[in-house]
Amino acid sequence: MSDWQMRYRRWKHGRLFARLGGGVQFLGKRLEVKGHVELGDRCIIHENVVLRTHRQGKLLFGDEVEIADNALIQCNARFEAGSGTRIGEHVVIRDTDHVMRGTDAHWRLTPHITEAIVIGPGCYIGPHVYIGRGVRIGEGAAIAPGSVITKEVGPWEIWAGYPAVRVAHRTEKTLFSSLRRHLDLVAMFGVTAPADEETA
Repeated sequence: MSDWQMRYRRWKHGRLFARLGGGVQFLGKRLEVKGHVELGDRCIIHENVVLRTHRQGKLLFGDEVEIADNALIQCNARFEAGSGTRIGEHVVIRDTDHVMRGTDAHWRLTPHITEAIVIGPGCYIGPHVYIGRGVRIGEGAAIAPGSVITKEVGPWEIWAGYPAVRVAHRTEKTLFSSLRRHLDLVAMFGVTAPADEETA
């Protein structure tokens, strides 16, 4: 991509943001931004990303956040991504759910439940991950591809599965074969190996 194209995309897309940090790169032609969205310095936005807020919602991204192709982030309240975090391809993040239990009403008529989502600095969110309302992900955590996150993730933890569970900790010695078995089971059956296999 030429320098002229980069400047043009920054002008074209940059007007859509409530705040646009310095050195932001827009690597894709297609981008949807609706509502209040803030980007920190040196962020990278890839192709066909959707950043959408409703009501008083705010999307807040720290410095050097990367959002990969076809990611969708939508909120009615608040979403934060800390500096240095990567959000992978086809990731879906929503801070609002419909109430489905205890009612036979059409889903469009059911009440909403909204809770803010916070992703700490230096996190890795793999491709095809879903992150639901109220989730908090601690600093340096890693989420394996295809996972569904519905619970709090501690700092430096590795989570995988559908629904996701903790499979390792990035700062602890972990048997590679045990971690590999966890990920293989998740990929095949959506289940995990016993917790006592996590560490050496």
